[in-house]
Amino acid sequence: MYETLIKAHGGLAMLAVLLSLGWTGVALAGPSGAAGMVTGIRKVVYIGAVAVTSLVGLLGLVLVGLRPDWAGSAFTWIGLATLVFYPILGARSRRAHAAGQKGAAIGLSVAMLLLLLVTYWVMMAKPF
Repeated sequence: MYETLIKAHGGLAMLAVLLSLGWTGVALAGPSGAAGMVTGIRKVVYIGAVAVTSLVGLLGLVLVGLRPDWAGSAFTWIGLATLVFYPILGARSRRAHAAGQKGAAIGLSVAMLLLLLVTYWVMMAKPF
């Protein structure tokens, strides 16, 4: 079961990166004026990115529960920080997109993507 959870964690992490990349594309292609609300496919991409990233984080916590010796490792804390900061960046990006602040929406969506890419690299390389 542990190996299956590890594979699911890694696969969902890749899906989270792809959905985050999709949200960055939405921010780049979005209107320059105020959109009012994020609806349709944009909303699906945003909710998918945040939901899958949160699911990856929760699955990571389950894995730490199965391997308690990882609790003190730096990569575990980096994962927890991602679990906290990613939705915050996402909400700000969504609000900026809805308000027509295209530059802010792009910047925040790129920050979301970079946060996931750095976290993904740390989880794969485990440099410390």
